Amino acid sequence: MDEHPVTILAIFAHPDDEIGVGSTLAYYSDAGIRTVLVCATRGEAATIFCEDCATRETLPQVRTRELECACQHLGIRELRWLDWPDGGIKDLPRPEAIGQVVRLIREIRPHVILTHPENGLYPHPDHLAVWEIVRAAFDAAADPDAYPEHGPAWAPARLFTRALPQSFFQRAPGLAEFRVQLNGQQLPFIGTPDDQIDVVMRLEPWVERRMAAWNCHRSQHNPRGFSATMPDGLRCEMAANEHYVLAAARVPLPEDAQGDLLAGLADEAEPDVPAAGVPAGAVEALLEELAVHRALADLCEAYQERQTVVRDAGFFRQLLANEHQLVYRLARGLRLAGQPAGDVAAESALLAAGRGLEGTGDQLHFLREAFAAAAGRLRSRAELLSPLEQGNLWRELTTLVDAQQALVARADGP
Repeated sequence: MDEHPVTILAIFAHPDDEIGVGSTLAYYSDAGIRTVLVCATRGEAATIFCEDCATRETLPQVRTRELECACQHLGIRELRWLDWPDGGIKDLPRPEAIGQVVRLIREIRPHVILTHPENGLYPHPDHLAVWEIVRAAFDAAADPDAYPEHGPAWAPARLFTRALPQSFFQRAPGLAEFRVQLNGQQLPFIGTPDDQIDVVMRLEPWVERRMAAWNCHRSQHNPRGFSATMPDGLRCEMAANEHYVLAAARVPLPEDAQGDLLAGLADEAEPDVPAAGVPAGAVEALLEELAVHRALADLCEAYQERQTVVRDAGFFRQLLANEHQLVYRLARGLRLAGQPAGDVAAESALLAAGRGLEGTGDQLHFLREAFAAAAGRLRSRAELLSPLEQGNLWRELTTLVDAQQALVARADGP
């Protein structure tokens, strides 16, 4: 077993703050990535939005159970609490608070950390303080001279903050006008210019998991809250497309990495251990699928570049992001099977057949057939591929291919 498995650590102020990265955490959990959530407070100072689920005295216990419920839906197996005071994080002795997070980072050894943005997303004092503490701890955890009593230094590769793109606010003016009521203040949500967003995770297959996790937080379901200001489709779109800004990095993002927080980290942070007893034929199957999906990724990119309608370009962009994830996972499966993946070229016959298609309808029909064929091959090879990573690799590949089929079917029609 890998001594330091690839790990994502999410650190947020309150129970329910994790929902903003919920689809991402569910996706990586399903991919076999270790996901750890640290919640700074029990949310004991929050407004209670249900008459029968909590009282002021029971709210800390209720919100603890709500977050535990959410973690089950998101596949998070490790939940830690700092038990800092809700509403009072900014008043904590700052060196001690940073030291607590340093100790967690060195114990958990994450490769990527997710947290609140510098602006808090909205300027809640706890969000702002958590950002400042985590940002300082990101540096201090890697310094062997800082907090030596908290264990050996560990240098996370990247620190991301979640973001709401400005384009969401332009499409839903109610978001810009909405205010969070806190201690007599009215706090606005703050958008990030779209061109300043570094990673967009395309996560439609995991939206239901994020929604189920949010349903766990019943005490926080404000009927006049943030979600109520959004048009019907935008809430689902937000859950299907989670946005991130790279706040700090020791391993830069590859130039073409727009849909994976872990892109480029495999060699830096993931010394794969070849699986024992790989079934005969598994390597050949993975090589074939990798060639096919590299071809499909090239075609999705070419089709996207030819689009003149913004909506259609965005659709092909989502297909391309999913194909990049499939390629990444197939390459990792080959490494686990003891086979290098770098020399695998895109399947030439598939490329040749798809490149000559000009009309969007013909392109969609071609992709629909290609994804259906990929899904059929994966299911026929379940016995070969399911032993890799205790079945996680095969399950994730089939989930992603099924999502591609569903996307194209909706666009292509019956």
